[in-house]
Amino acid sequence: MLEKRNNIKNKFTFWDSFPQVQKDMIEISHIILTHVNSVPGLLGQALEDTFAVPGKMLRPACVMLFGAFGPDADQKHDELQKIATSIETLHNATLIHDDIIDESSMRHGRPSIQTKYGKHIAVYAGDYLVALSLTLLSENAQSLHSVIADGKTMQNILVGETEQYNNAYNIDISEKEYLDQIKGKTGVLFGLACFIGAYESGTKALKAKKFGEYLGQAFQLRDDILDYTTTSSTFKKPVLLDVKDGIYSGPLIFALQNDDNNHLHELVKMGKDLTQDQLHEIENLVNHLGGVERAQKLADQYTEKALASLKKHWPDNENRALIEQLTGRLLKRQY
Repeated sequence: MLEKRNNIKNKFTFWDSFPQVQKDMIEISHIILTHVNSVPGLLGQALEDTFAVPGKMLRPACVMLFGAFGPDADQKHDELQKIATSIETLHNATLIHDDIIDESSMRHGRPSIQTKYGKHIAVYAGDYLVALSLTLLSENAQSLHSVIADGKTMQNILVGETEQYNNAYNIDISEKEYLDQIKGKTGVLFGLACFIGAYESGTKALKAKKFGEYLGQAFQLRDDILDYTTTSSTFKKPVLLDVKDGIYSGPLIFALQNDDNNHLHELVKMGKDLTQDQLHEIENLVNHLGGVERAQKLADQYTEKALASLKKHWPDNENRALIEQLTGRLLKRQY
């Protein structure tokens, strides 16, 4: 058992500077593996593969960090870990389903579940994780209020993802439409994680939710910026291929607004016919036309809103300092 825990720890080096958070993430990962390892057959294999290379587990970390503010934090710690596990399983369910819709071949530098096992198994794997998430939450939440918040968040995520799909190849998508999309796609799940941690431990849940939404939007903006400032090997996912599929993120949308000679427009309109050289030209134009700069300014604004809310509503203590450090680290990352 100790060897297994040490192997898990080696996958969470991101949290080396945050030992208590790292300890919680290791335990949450162990809870997940305990559940998925009991699933038989091909579905079980697919679920094990899903968590073989865990992400940074930012959302469950938000549950635990905001849970630590509450007066009931110590008494609720075990339940908070299981609730945080429910958030992580829900997040991974959305990733599996996203890869099916996008026909993505890679996830975390490895073949995606739909690539390795086929779309049928991938659908079932995603659905299984949604069911597991609901089970963990309902068994450990203090009331139906958390379960209701979870359900509403999932509805908002689906609306956000659908709007992104509906806007495929929409070269005239507005800044507001894009920001609404990333709130639904990313912001609301961060918001739920912060809300549910605060609510379950008896502190300012709605204020925590707002912080999480700001953080999630800043995180997604930063994620979209990396498509235009890094390589596939560094980022561990194919970059700029979304442009061929008509999915336009912030930097490109903002650059299109400054494309007075329409050269970028003409390139983007080529869609699936774009060559690798033309994608590289789009990357250069997006940077030259200020798209990355505008996206970074917006990411900074959302970060400032999140930190201002944190400082206004929570005491100046070690836990708040951890959240401030984590926020800064996330939004200055280069990978």
